[in-house]
Amino acid sequence: MRRDFNILNIAKGLEIKILKKASSEEYIARCPFCGDSENPEHGHLYLNVLKNVYYCVRCGEGGNVVDLYAKLERISREEAYKKIKEESFPADPTVKGRSDRKIKYNPIAPIKTRDKVYRAFLDKLVLEPHHRKNLLKRGLSWEQTVKNLYKSLPAEPQERQEICKKLIEEGHNLKGIPGFYQTEKDGNWDFVDYEGFLIPVKDVQGRIQGFQIRLDEEKDRKYVWFSSRDKLNGTPAHAWQGVHGGPSKTVIITEGPLKADVAHYLSRYTFVSVPGVTAIKGIEIVLKQLGAKKVYIAFDMDILTNPAVQKARKRLENKLVEAGFEVRTKTWDSRYKGIDDYLLVQRKQKQKEVV
Repeated sequence: MRRDFNILNIAKGLEIKILKKASSEEYIARCPFCGDSENPEHGHLYLNVLKNVYYCVRCGEGGNVVDLYAKLERISREEAYKKIKEESFPADPTVKGRSDRKIKYNPIAPIKTRDKVYRAFLDKLVLEPHHRKNLLKRGLSWEQTVKNLYKSLPAEPQERQEICKKLIEEGHNLKGIPGFYQTEKDGNWDFVDYEGFLIPVKDVQGRIQGFQIRLDEEKDRKYVWFSSRDKLNGTPAHAWQGVHGGPSKTVIITEGPLKADVAHYLSRYTFVSVPGVTAIKGIEIVLKQLGAKKVYIAFDMDILTNPAVQKARKRLENKLVEAGFEVRTKTWDSRYKGIDDYLLVQRKQKQKEVV
């Protein structure tokens, strides 16, 4: 794709709402295809200004800058290319090309190594009272917040770097571990400084693949990955699918690891969490490892009104049917967005009946 095509400026010209800069090469915007969430400050459309491509992690729409223009203007790619040239959208002089990029990503460490480092890391953190209160409000027990290994991220650079120093002294190599990086100033190891708490995302064997972070302040999003993709000696996180519960013939798929943690605790069913409705690559392998025969898809209740989510659900259903699973869609009272919300209300009602 031509370097003089600027997807950010073209997106603005198409009246796409740009929310914030996510990294040195990506911006987050409102998705014009699925409409995103009800909160106008939450977006799922990522615009990559180096590659001039876009991708919505919610509805799966993606392509290059010409595809974006063509789809929204409802014209052919050939017409879109011509119009973009004619309108002369200027390139952003602050965006460097690939050849100018000095920071390279580290290949991700094996799962066994990540699990070992992450568990040692969690041992050095605490769960702050306000974060525990948040988790208890969701329906988890005090004991479950401990068992699930939720921990708060420290905000002070000195404390973060001291934790990294201890990990290294214990023999852990932080290179290749998403979230960790070296500071450009003095080369000390550090980790990303979001304010919030860590949510471990585990595999079938219970090993920690990585973390999502529940942010304290909800500006344009509630959750981010514990990732250091744009840092010196940093490593990007993957969009991991999580396993919540043990082997089972019946498994429920839902969105987000924290939601799945809560739903598993409240229902005792085994859940598999996906970070987005389109992030389903390899999910059939995870389900087979769990011994699943029947699978329920339990996406948020905007599935009733959002065509993009309906499309994603159908794609997942087809994928699972082809893999040999019996597939059903699970719905509930639409007043409750997620299955965790619904299960919590159900539990509270039962508790009232007992009293």
